Amino acid sequence: MRTFLLRSAAVLAAAAAVPAFGQQTQAAAPVQVLFLGTYHFDNPGLDVVKTEVADVLSPAKQAEIAAVVEALARFRPTRIAVETRPERAAALDSAYAAYRGQRQALTRSEVQQLGFRLAGRFGHARVYPIDHDGDFPFQQVMAYAQEHDPGFMAYVQQVIGQVTELQNRMQREMTIGGILRFDNDPENIRKGHEAYMEFARVGAGDTFVGADLVAKWYERNLRIFANLRRIAEPGDRILVIYGAGHAATLREFVRSTAGMQLVEALDYLPAS
Repeated sequence: MRTFLLRSAAVLAAAAAVPAFGQQTQAAAPVQVLFLGTYHFDNPGLDVVKTEVADVLSPAKQAEIAAVVEALARFRPTRIAVETRPERAAALDSAYAAYRGQRQALTRSEVQQLGFRLAGRFGHARVYPIDHDGDFPFQQVMAYAQEHDPGFMAYVQQVIGQVTELQNRMQREMTIGGILRFDNDPENIRKGHEAYMEFARVGAGDTFVGADLVAKWYERNLRIFANLRRIAEPGDRILVIYGAGHAATLREFVRSTAGMQLVEALDYLPAS
């Protein structure tokens, strides 16, 4: 009984301290985070869904990018974070310096087409890499499902086919600003996250092959968010330019963090 009371007292003391910590964190100017979910402009082919991306260096697409940059500039970011791993910071810094010094043209990557343009516009000294590579055991889950859960295999193939067709059609028919508005619509973000969560059902008994995949996905995103928190200072306005598939988890991490405020990308993108 004495041990139980001591433990209970410790828990209550810790719980009482939580509001005080939260109040102290929120007393400083909040960090505003605008998460911009994007597709990969340079189409490296690393995602499960393969999309035929229009050439963003064409004059028409360059004009569309300029319109997106102009709209995002209204956010007045103090820092810009991008989907590059911290161990590549030196290469990122070098490329950004070369762009600012007019020694290098922009590549097709959204990191440069959006991140470098906006950072240079506001005179930022650097662009911040916050990516973290993670394990995504997709093939292991598919191998298990093929043997034990053919219904799930059919579901995944159907979803991949539908998403591929949709994304290819958007590339043909929509502007870059229009695609970004679609990708950053909260309802579309929610639907996209549902597809990830479906993987949790794959397995049986003590086999959690699907849940393990979802856990790895959350682990990667949580480490990305940890990198974001490490660069954030009170009063910052941080624009995060990242693959749209990460939107649901990273947005939720921001919303769940004292001292951080989520800013909707739709408020800072060109009108449809």
